[in-house]
Amino acid sequence: MKTQNLFNFLKVGIATFGIFFVAAQGAYASDLKGTAFSISLECLNDTTGLLMGQNSTDASGWQYSFDSNKDGMNGNYWVGAAAGKVNPYDLSGMAIKETATSIIVAINGNMKLTGEAEQGAADGQIGYGDLFFNMAGKTFENAMSSGDLFGIHFASANASGVQQLGVYSNVQAKTVTNIKEGYTVGYGGLAGDGWISYETQVKQGGGVVGYGDLTSSYFTNNGKDKTFNLNVINSGNYLSGISFLAQGNVTQQLLTTGYDASKFNGTQTIAFEFKKSSIVQSTPEPASLAGLGIVGLALAGSKLRKKLA
Repeated sequence: MKTQNLFNFLKVGIATFGIFFVAAQGAYASDLKGTAFSISLECLNDTTGLLMGQNSTDASGWQYSFDSNKDGMNGNYWVGAAAGKVNPYDLSGMAIKETATSIIVAINGNMKLTGEAEQGAADGQIGYGDLFFNMAGKTFENAMSSGDLFGIHFASANASGVQQLGVYSNVQAKTVTNIKEGYTVGYGGLAGDGWISYETQVKQGGGVVGYGDLTSSYFTNNGKDKTFNLNVINSGNYLSGISFLAQGNVTQQLLTTGYDASKFNGTQTIAFEFKKSSIVQSTPEPASLAGLGIVGLALAGSKLRKKLA
């Protein structure tokens, strides 16, 4: 009888371990759930973001986020453009695909990878800032303060504090709005109360402010820093390189991943891929503190979608 009880106990124990093992595997299937990605132009004339898990993943594994098409500030044209032209400062949105081994990012808008010629700006052009993301369920500034902010330098033409294209951890961000004809703190930055902040001018120009899946609260630390204008990497620890799949035109290489080019209306698509192992563990430890940490991260992501810390 005792032998039978011991056998039953072992069966329950093995089954329980199996459940934890599968749960750990399932939780790790999407390491980025709850991760907030964001990108601004160097002048801060438009900003957009994607929150992993906020929208459904399509059959090819892509998640898409859509920015307002009337919030790219374009000088005297406000949120519009000259007749027959497109607004180069308008971002249409972003898409992310996560696989078992890699992460693919696609950014769509009207800004070329080499930037837009602008006589008054440093180096004679204004382009993309760096891409940022954090997996900690925190606001931008809180993630940066705690060492949880990642960055990707993908546009060699911008005024980033790092030179090598690739993925960086422990990122400290800075602004280049002061040298790129942009929304400096003195102008009110992103959402300051001054009459020439980004949000204020978009509204004055008849536009509609949007940040894709995110809100201004993510960037302004829930309103504590309304003049937020950080848009490039100042420093960080280099982790890995990136491989381009598209540098303006949608390529067959990008389409092979299942990317749906009809989702966005922008004239430029910038897409690149990097190894997931550079930012997450390649193999989790089932039923251990590491496994529980992954579950905790997923829960943190769920809370983030309801209310960013």
